[in-house]
Amino acid sequence: METFIKRNVYTILITLFDDDSYWITNISIDEFWKEFKKTLETFPKINRFLFKLFILLLSIILPPYSFFIPLYKANLPVRQKWIGSWEHSKWLWKKSLFLGIRILILGSAFQIPKTMIYTNYNEVLSERAKNLCTM
Repeated sequence: METFIKRNVYTILITLFDDDSYWITNISIDEFWKEFKKTLETFPKINRFLFKLFILLLSIILPPYSFFIPLYKANLPVRQKWIGSWEHSKWLWKKSLFLGIRILILGSAFQIPKTMIYTNYNEVLSERAKNLCTM
């Protein structure tokens, strides 16, 4: 089950960043999974269980997009349509579930040290520290 979740979560990440090859070429599934698990471990057990359940729910593509295949086995246009159907759903619960998963995935991805360098995070932090008001 962990491998299934690992593949699907990474697939969601590369689908969200399909227009930026950095994520596919520089961030491996294992690097991402390590950070994702660390982030997930910060939640209480019931929330961890629910997030995994929601990811499983999101990971099975139903008709009319495909015929009951896992997200990680689908091609990019099908994945984009499926994720878009969750993101832009008329049902608030679907939008909210997707938003929570997306925040968890993006938060984990941006914690990878290579990503912090790529996004210039360290320089932004040091500039911010210089301009802090000290009383």
